[in-house]
Amino acid sequence: MGNYLETIYFRNEQGEDNYPQQLCDHLVECWLGGRGAVRGKRLLDIGSGKGNHLIGFARRGMQTYGIDKRSECLGALDEFDIRDCDIESEPFPFEDGFFDYVYSKSVLEHVTNTDNFLAQALRVLKPGGTALIMTPDWKSQHTYFWDDYTHVRAFTRKSLQNAMIINGFDDVKCDYFLQLPMVWKHPWVEPFTRLVALLPDSLRWKDAEEKEFRRLIRFSKERMLISSGRKAAT
Repeated sequence: MGNYLETIYFRNEQGEDNYPQQLCDHLVECWLGGRGAVRGKRLLDIGSGKGNHLIGFARRGMQTYGIDKRSECLGALDEFDIRDCDIESEPFPFEDGFFDYVYSKSVLEHVTNTDNFLAQALRVLKPGGTALIMTPDWKSQHTYFWDDYTHVRAFTRKSLQNAMIINGFDDVKCDYFLQLPMVWKHPWVEPFTRLVALLPDSLRWKDAEEKEFRRLIRFSKERMLISSGRKAAT
C-alpha cells in the first residue's frame, strides 16, 4: 500500500539545487527580511511532509520545527523536532509565543477547520512574528484542483486574506505566486507565462501516467496564493 507522499510527491527534492531550496531562499530574501534577519530565529513548518522546507530554511541559519500527523512524515528526519498534531482540531504542541515565523505550503487546502489552523498559528507566534501561508489559487486551478482527492477547501485571494484577518492577523497581504524561479529573478517574464497558460492542459505532462511534467507549462497554469500576516506587538 502506497502512502500520500510517495503517490503525490514522488520526487526527492532535498538537494541545494532543487526547487524547495530555491523557494526557501526566495521567501527568506523577499518575504522574511533577508538572511541576516532570519539567522537564529525559530520557524514552524505546519504540515512539514518530507521535510524539504525544514532543511531549506535550516540551511539559511534558522531553527526549524515541524508538525504533521502522517506517520511517514513524523519519522522523515531524525535531526529535526517534528511533532504529531491533528491541525484540524488540536492545539499545536508548542507554548504561546514560541516562534518568530510560522510557515505552511500546500497544506491549508487539506484542512476543513481553517479557523483552528490559523488561530493556533497566531497563538504560537511571538508578538511581532510573521505567518507565511501558501495554498493553490482556486481561480487558476479549479479544473484540476480535485485531482488530489485529499483537497477539501479551496481559496481565492480574497477568502485567504479575510480568513487571516478574521483570525487575528495584522498587516495581512495576499498575492498571486508563480512557482517559477526564472520569474522571481526576471519579473518582466511574467506576461509571457500568461501566454503559456493558454496552451492545452494536456501539455502539462510528459507521460501518460502524469508523473513527469513540463514545469514551465504546469506552473504557468497553476498559480499559488501567498499570504503574510503579523501578530500584533504587545
